Amino acid sequence: MTVIAHPPRATARLQIHAGYTLDDARAALPYLSRLGISHVYASPLLAARPGSTHGYDVVDPTRIDPERGGEAGFERFAEALGSQGLGLILDIVPNHMAASPGNPWWRDVLEHGRASPHAAVFDIDWNAPAHPGRLLLPILGKRYGEALRAGDIKLRRDPETGRPVIAIPGHTLPVAPGTVEAIDESLGPDALHAILERQHYRLAHWRVSAAEINYRRFFDIDDLVAVRVEDPAVFDATHGRILAAVAAGQVQGLRIDHIDGLADPAGYLARLRQAVDAVRPAGVPFTIWVEKILAEGEDLPAGWPVEGTTGYEVANAIHALQVDPAAAGPIRAAYARFTGDQGSMADTIRRCRRAVIEGNLAAPFEALVDAVDRLAYAGWESRDLTRADLREALATVIEHLQAYRGYPGDGGTFSLDAAIARARETVPGPALDAVAKLVSGRVPGDDAALILQRFQQLTGAVAAKAVEDTAFYRHLPLVSLNEVGGWPERFGIAPDDFHAAFARRRQDWPDALSSLSTHDHKRGADVRARLAALTELAPEWQSGLVAWSALLAPQRGGSEDRPVPSRRHEHLFYQTVLGTWPAGGPDKDYADRIVAYLLKAAREGKDETSWTDPDQAYEAGLERFIRAALDPSGPFPAAVAPFAERLARIGAVNGLAQLAMQMTLPGVPDLYQGTEEWDLSLVDPDNRRPVDWDRLARQLDTVAEADPAELAAAWPNARIKHWLAARLLRLRREDPELFARGDYAPVAAQGPAAAHVVAWRRSLDGRHLVVAVPRLVAGQLNGALGLTGFDGTALTLPDGRSVGDDVRGNEGSRADLGPVFGRLPVFLHRVGDRNGQ
Repeated sequence: MTVIAHPPRATARLQIHAGYTLDDARAALPYLSRLGISHVYASPLLAARPGSTHGYDVVDPTRIDPERGGEAGFERFAEALGSQGLGLILDIVPNHMAASPGNPWWRDVLEHGRASPHAAVFDIDWNAPAHPGRLLLPILGKRYGEALRAGDIKLRRDPETGRPVIAIPGHTLPVAPGTVEAIDESLGPDALHAILERQHYRLAHWRVSAAEINYRRFFDIDDLVAVRVEDPAVFDATHGRILAAVAAGQVQGLRIDHIDGLADPAGYLARLRQAVDAVRPAGVPFTIWVEKILAEGEDLPAGWPVEGTTGYEVANAIHALQVDPAAAGPIRAAYARFTGDQGSMADTIRRCRRAVIEGNLAAPFEALVDAVDRLAYAGWESRDLTRADLREALATVIEHLQAYRGYPGDGGTFSLDAAIARARETVPGPALDAVAKLVSGRVPGDDAALILQRFQQLTGAVAAKAVEDTAFYRHLPLVSLNEVGGWPERFGIAPDDFHAAFARRRQDWPDALSSLSTHDHKRGADVRARLAALTELAPEWQSGLVAWSALLAPQRGGSEDRPVPSRRHEHLFYQTVLGTWPAGGPDKDYADRIVAYLLKAAREGKDETSWTDPDQAYEAGLERFIRAALDPSGPFPAAVAPFAERLARIGAVNGLAQLAMQMTLPGVPDLYQGTEEWDLSLVDPDNRRPVDWDRLARQLDTVAEADPAELAAAWPNARIKHWLAARLLRLRREDPELFARGDYAPVAAQGPAAAHVVAWRRSLDGRHLVVAVPRLVAGQLNGALGLTGFDGTALTLPDGRSVGDDVRGNEGSRADLGPVFGRLPVFLHRVGDRNGQ
């Protein structure tokens, strides 16, 4: 096969599953190659649970998933990639596997307990006080006693092996050797209980897991068990198939899922880099990206041997540039008036963090408190500190930590040190001093090291559940800010700060991924582009809220004290509709999507309903409201359409501008599947709908040489975005070194509309690319996507001659942006060829 020896220039993420296999994906490869993609970036391919749509629930890391195409399908896919000159980036999951009897390693642990040769693979506390020496399995739908009495737990004979098994609804579990004398399927509760007490696992109701689970999970998901990949033997066992693909030249890079969940991220990455370098074909570059959510002001640890992150921070920075900071007060005030919610996002996050460590993550938190208490008691300086004091100190530090993981000594406003400083305002000094020493890594010894490790692993899980999966669905003034890796307290960013951030990125992480949409996003890039425009139209938004709510008053249910939908969810409904408004108006499919999204959002927010305690009456009322509101014959669509269509046009301008930024700023652009067209998707599963690659391939042929002005006139059909993506990717293909190694510098605009221009220059060896995009242009729309008011606003260009502007401006030392922005909101100007002429 062809070995791909060039580094990533641009990637395209594909979601591979049983409904879209590796063989199906082969058909899209010629199109992606013609588009200008250099590497396909695939979702996990190792064997996962049957029916898994995402692949993060691995059951066997030693083989390619049969449902996704199996080993033969992978070989065919790799050959097809090579024939198109495409490399492969593979998403891998070192942190966890499926806690499922279908996982042979897990099943062996269930059968043999800590004597299993696979017991060391999984992060299990075999000494947990509630069930020492046994593994808690919280998989019963009823309380243990009720399940026994109801006959939900049975002793059966496995039809394939003839061996005894324990059967419960949804699961078949092995029994320990020698614990069943004869297979009697008529055993009563007492006899069954006696057998179960001799097993290496303890069956329990699923609600028991929050307080008593004794294996580390992926966040709070019981059926995903953490893997001890820090153990070299476990690393080798779980990475062998991946490294074999690297050695065969089939994989040129890895995306590491949830790096903060590992015991020792730096150690893992060093081992991974060493293993990859030992087997990759000579002369072939290899890229490693980490999924790391960086807090505002946080940097990726400089010593990590990686190319950078997967790019959440890029998506948020680009969106922030399109948000008007002056609207922060009006937007937040409108939300407070409408909902009655007077708190800030920071307040909401602190409350949610506390709720998570006292709720779904209580078991690992209390285990950590016990470890801190034992170590504190062992020292004479801290012996009189009570467990309650230490618990409160630890909880308060976690509550105030604004990063995913507290790396000791990282410094900065959002660091662990800052969280400890904020905690000092409310907790007793001696208890906080003891906790601070432990979680800052200032106490020697193995016990202290384990506490530090568990603390760091816990804080990432707390952040995910409290911030992304709760607070971001509760505090909703401008929901486009509530994005993975986002910090909603930052309402917009000044151009100077934007340029400074990307200058640092060019210096520190020039090969990191640049994302706009991902498989994890809450809202697609073009939804966020539309919602950014709300900040330019704050008065109209405020008056619209009042008018639409009055119009839909007859559709609301519940009571005055508890309306259905809640005021928060009604506010979220209006933003969601404005961000996703379809060109032809709402239909049944659209209403189905909005219902599914709002129901998920309501459950994630956990204030009116939740996944664990769904309020069926509330959810039914919410659905009725949405369907009535979106009835095409009702009054709401006609009332909201003019404002929604205006936002959509501004959003299209923003969408093209953000695409130009993604493609030309420092970093490697990543297109999430099909987002070379308008991406109006919502959180999964909405963002994982099928892509019509055949249509995109046919369309590329028609748009590649089309007149962009004509495409812009018909902008709702998305061909103008497809055209721009192809043109920008062509630029990257024609001069990859300019984008990989070129300098980055801001370019100042002069003239009456200079405040509405953001421009920069990429330069290498006498070659330059100047890019300019508009921002905050709601008052300057003219025609389709053209803008007025930019005549006389110009850029000073580098010396040299133009050799093929993709969007033509004036040649010479200055370029007037008026003629360009009058047709399309992107200015590109190249100077010099690859020989420096």
